[in-house]
Amino acid sequence: MIAFDTNYLLRHVLDDDPKQSERVRSLIDSAEKENQQILLLDLVMMETCWVLQSVMGFDRADWCHVLQQLLHDPAFCFDDTTRLWNTLDRYQSGKADFDDYLILGHAESVGAKLETFDKKLRQEL
Repeated sequence: MIAFDTNYLLRHVLDDDPKQSERVRSLIDSAEKENQQILLLDLVMMETCWVLQSVMGFDRADWCHVLQQLLHDPAFCFDDTTRLWNTLDRYQSGKADFDDYLILGHAESVGAKLETFDKKLRQEL
């Protein structure tokens, strides 16, 4: 199994660098031929969201669309698919940032109560 870092995932999503994007496509094709999935870690998902929104100008709806596509793509697997779907649901209906919801979901998955100063997230706890 291989895992993508943020730059690899960004090349897949944006297809903005012909040489690097081709390398990423080749890895995905090879993994699919070998009936393997590519791991996308929660940290990579958080960083990808940040880059797309802060640097590339994506809005919440754009990121939600990208995340849905990734979650439906059989080429990829995740740290915890259910946690990502739950994070997506919260993010679509809430006001906090994606990373805050993912952190909340991770805390909940290990039975921890999240303490935060984030006002938007605290309103939902």
